[in-house]
Amino acid sequence: MLYIILGIAGLLVTVALFTFIFKRKNGTPEEIIAPEEGCCGAHAICEKGLKKIEKQTEYFDDEELDQFKGIAADAYADSQIDMFREVLYTLNKKEISDWLISLEQREIALPEILRQEALEML
Repeated sequence: MLYIILGIAGLLVTVALFTFIFKRKNGTPEEIIAPEEGCCGAHAICEKGLKKIEKQTEYFDDEELDQFKGIAADAYADSQIDMFREVLYTLNKKEISDWLISLEQREIALPEILRQEALEML
């Protein structure tokens, strides 16, 4: 048991010694380049987050939905839900997240029943 512990300790000392020598031999540390000020490196996430901040709202040929501003997600009638569904099913898969952001910017709540459908389509 003692030999195993001494062997592991010796191996750790050897690795530490080689690491120290290698770093000292190179002398110059690797230069770290900071990302641009407005970028965190997670482009897909940043770009989607930036769309929420944009002042200009993007419409998807759904101006008729503006009449539902301020209505709760569970307060829609079936005919109103069908209006949302019609727009949802005409969108490309890539446009759905942008449409949801557009609805949020316009303070229009997506009907509860369509939330799961929209998420499944993403």
